[in-house]
Amino acid sequence: MSTSIVVPRWERTATEAFQPPVLLAALLIALPWGANPSAASLWWGISAALIVCGVPLAVVLMLVRRGILTDHHVSVKEHRRPVMAGVLVLVLSYLTAAILLQGPIEIVALLVATFLAGLVIAVVSPWWKISGHGMMMGGTIVALTTSWGVVGLLFVPVGLAVCWSRIRLQDHTGPQVISGFIYGLAFLGSIYAWIVT
Repeated sequence: MSTSIVVPRWERTATEAFQPPVLLAALLIALPWGANPSAASLWWGISAALIVCGVPLAVVLMLVRRGILTDHHVSVKEHRRPVMAGVLVLVLSYLTAAILLQGPIEIVALLVATFLAGLVIAVVSPWWKISGHGMMMGGTIVALTTSWGVVGLLFVPVGLAVCWSRIRLQDHTGPQVISGFIYGLAFLGSIYAWIVT
């Protein structure tokens, strides 16, 4: 009797590896460090990643284990608004500290963009499940090219693959992913670029 091993599909791997909190955490560390490789930049980046991304993700995972949420991507539309409200409170709190303590401009820009883009997503989500992955892919492409020039364009195939993975996994419809991606490019990314430059 032979048993078959189920190999995770690339779509699931892409979705998990580049989920919004993980990608935002990476940007919060990489962008300030890329602009000014110093211990202070690293401290700001790591602390922002832990507070703004790590804490909410840990809480969401706990709520999933308790059966309050269905999954860590918060797939149920009605669950998204309270989760996003909690995240936005943390983003605003850390953003306030970063402004008052003159933190790296890249962190301030990312958090302003995340807060404003997140507000709109929180309002829209109960009625239409716009893709947070799509938004982060679009915003990341703009943020990376703003900060790192043409090297940032290397992320384009990754961003498109992640967007496609959301459709293939049937976590979102094509229009939900495309609108999220365009929203990320036009709104989240543009806010970051405007503040940094």
